[in-house]
Amino acid sequence: MANGGPLSWIPRPVRPVLINIVNNTTPIRRWVSKKTINRYGYAAPPRPRPVSMAADYVTWRGLTDRRYSGRHLPVPKDDVSPKKPAMEDVLALFARKEFRPANDTSLLFPFFAQWFVDSFLRTKWEDPTKDRHFQENESNHEIDLCSIYGMTEAQTQILREKSEDSGRRGRLRTQVIGGEEYPPALFERKADGTVGLIDAYDTLYTRANFDRVYNPPDPTRAWNDEQKLHAFAVGLEHGSSTLGNSIMNTLFVREHNRVAGIIEAAHPDWDDERVFQTARNVVIVELLNVVISDYIVHIAPIDIKIEAVPGMAERERWYRTNWMAVEFALLYRWHDLIPDRFGVTREDGTIEEHHGRDLMRANKLLVEVGLDRLLDDASRQYAGKIGIGNTADFLLEVKRLSMDMARACRLPSYNAYRKYYGLKPKTSFQALTGDSALAGKLEALYGDIDRLEWFVGLFAEGYDEDSMMGELLVTMVANDAFTQALTNPLLAKAVYCEDTFSKEGLEIIQQNRTLADIIVCNTGIQNPAKVGFQVRKPVMPTPAG
Repeated sequence: MANGGPLSWIPRPVRPVLINIVNNTTPIRRWVSKKTINRYGYAAPPRPRPVSMAADYVTWRGLTDRRYSGRHLPVPKDDVSPKKPAMEDVLALFARKEFRPANDTSLLFPFFAQWFVDSFLRTKWEDPTKDRHFQENESNHEIDLCSIYGMTEAQTQILREKSEDSGRRGRLRTQVIGGEEYPPALFERKADGTVGLIDAYDTLYTRANFDRVYNPPDPTRAWNDEQKLHAFAVGLEHGSSTLGNSIMNTLFVREHNRVAGIIEAAHPDWDDERVFQTARNVVIVELLNVVISDYIVHIAPIDIKIEAVPGMAERERWYRTNWMAVEFALLYRWHDLIPDRFGVTREDGTIEEHHGRDLMRANKLLVEVGLDRLLDDASRQYAGKIGIGNTADFLLEVKRLSMDMARACRLPSYNAYRKYYGLKPKTSFQALTGDSALAGKLEALYGDIDRLEWFVGLFAEGYDEDSMMGELLVTMVANDAFTQALTNPLLAKAVYCEDTFSKEGLEIIQQNRTLADIIVCNTGIQNPAKVGFQVRKPVMPTPAG
């Protein structure tokens, strides 16, 4: 099923008719949706997992202390450990020779994906000059939109607009540039001419995380004054690090304030706190809708409309406390999605070419061009194809860090994970890749398919034209996503009600199921068919590169 939806067994000529019937018949759609979710939900044993990164064997700390990342499989015994070829030889496998576009995935997809997963896959930063163990994390282990609300209540309070100053209730702070609403500025030019943090945000991030982003040890990654002056004050310290992060933060800050305005108007007797908290509840569930009904459906792909039905998950054995695992953090290293070059439509209609590196620290571009045009442009350009041999050169060092992490965590082999997820192990490199040349390179490096490193095998796996990624990768993504999104407390049957969201909030949740729905509510783009995770036609010319 990983390379086809739940109705893929039906002959193609009649499949669209049956899919349409299922999608428009609520009881049948929900039944098929539940079956699909559970097939992925039970693909791996449910939490709690016996071990975490706290120890190689079962300990109470390892079972309860979520400051340590989880792990799906324990450290393998030496005689079955994967082989570890020279790092440079492995990186050469990932290096892009020429850009290979995805089948139908737009650049908007990696923009959303990175922003989304960076909010809960937060491996604790360790000094790169020392041995790193990647054991601890800084995650809340929840899909909670900390990207705009912050990780803690103290951060949330800093990011909130003061109603006594603005006269508006329940809003997040923003600034208006060129008539458009954006998150507020993080830096300002001081009286002495230097650029520094705005006083209100001095304690927004921890000093270690702030320095990691804005004062990195690598001088080539340092922010210049102009870039700092365009940085946004948002929930996470890296919220302005990429164009995609800034686009999504801007969109969801606008959505929060839009929802708060609707609730404020409907409930003039509610105070600032209740308007804010109710709007926050609504927008978090809107994000869950996008993840379940739009994002995962694009990845799988799934033929029917999957929906986050309140209370459904509570009856399942996989309904357990969330705990992000190191494998989940690593399998999301989808650097292949980023093209070498991307195009931006300027006001006169010309397409301006940019190098892929220009996606970094790109808030100036965002405010110059505007959210609408960048969302439209991203929806009309192909992302890269996920797989070996398609990582841009400027991202290879990030891939190296991923390999370092996988090896430091002493993860089992690729086939060990296939068995864990109920999939048949691959018997040869040719069976894995379907590509004789790549199979030969892997065999030369690893010798035995059972000694292949999981991280390499995950991206070497071949897949058909109707898929976005290989079978194991799809299964792992869907398993973790479903079992950690649908356990959100806001979807609990006792919680999901008008008291939690307001009547108006419930209507908004029902209306907004896709990212395009939220875009239409907050931009000048009125047609949801113009934007989304699939490439929209006409396709914007892909700049050469």
